[in-house]
Amino acid sequence: MHFFAIPALHPEEAQSELNAFCAAHRVVSIERQFVAAGVQSYWALCLVVATGPGPLPSALKVADRRSAARTTSAAARIDYKDVLSEAEFARFAALRAWRKTAAEAEGIPIYAVFTNEQLAEIARRNVDTVTALGEIDGIGPARLERYGAAVISVVQATPADGKAD
Repeated sequence: MHFFAIPALHPEEAQSELNAFCAAHRVVSIERQFVAAGVQSYWALCLVVATGPGPLPSALKVADRRSAARTTSAAARIDYKDVLSEAEFARFAALRAWRKTAAEAEGIPIYAVFTNEQLAEIARRNVDTVTALGEIDGIGPARLERYGAAVISVVQATPADGKAD
């Protein structure tokens, strides 16, 4: 288990740290709780990571955590347009737009819905069933129940060739 506190007022630095951690680990589950303390309010997050076999795809790995910590967050970001095919990127973009709407509706950070890495994997696999969605690292029963049908709808609504009709 790994714990993070994300300030409600100025989350940028802590959010970047959390995103870097998520990019370098296989997150199995996330528990979150909002701690209301006035201007000191924050999100408390507990991440459970997989320690067993099953390395991340090469495009998602952070080569050396010490050197990654020295790079800027912009330099460490993955450009999914370079990593995904045109059709995969179209699905990824549609999923990101849906995730933003879902997160805003629930009043939670976007990464609490799904990480970019999870969305990229959904797009790569062209996930078309809730069962297939559950096979992606970090997507457990709670996320399947809460978001499964919506994710499948977004994937199915995106043209297979990645081009609008």
